[in-house]
Amino acid sequence: MLRLFFALVPEAGQAAHLVAQAAPFVARLQAQTVPAENLHATLCFIGAVEEDKLPALRAVAAALRAGRATLCFDTLEIWEKPKILCATAPAGAAAAPAEALARDLGVALVAAGFTPDIKPFRAHFTLGRKVNAAQAGEAGIDFPRPLDESLLLRADRFALMSSRREGERSIYSVVDSWLLDARETQCFEEK
Repeated sequence: MLRLFFALVPEAGQAAHLVAQAAPFVARLQAQTVPAENLHATLCFIGAVEEDKLPALRAVAAALRAGRATLCFDTLEIWEKPKILCATAPAGAAAAPAEALARDLGVALVAAGFTPDIKPFRAHFTLGRKVNAAQAGEAGIDFPRPLDESLLLRADRFALMSSRREGERSIYSVVDSWLLDARETQCFEEK
């Protein structure tokens, strides 16, 4: 069984820079750092899938027609329930193409007989795990807070990714990826 999901993935340099920006906060919150190579913005979580179902998943992804998106990750937030520190991008016009892609993936997966965990898309990169929100107050750190340098993600493709455990760490890897249609670009940049 494979644990799979669809996501947008930043370039390696962008991911490393974002992890470095968050590192002082992750340390002060005594959280678990997420490695730069694991950064992704989940579009649709599929869950456990038998390996022989990969061709059907690839067919779902290949059949989608979606425009490119530009997302500006500009805020650090703590999400209490999942206990994470994350960089977020605002909802609205800029996120609309990614929101549409996430929604269309969910609909197509259900139609193909899969049972994805469908949730509203909220563009975020998890930077720290096992975060205790009370520690932020004790450390004198206010959240949400602006990032020193925003990350502009120009998503021209989306990926099918797998997740596996290696000791205490999760390892994410790209199984396959598909280009987003440049002719249908609905790109909005917020300042």
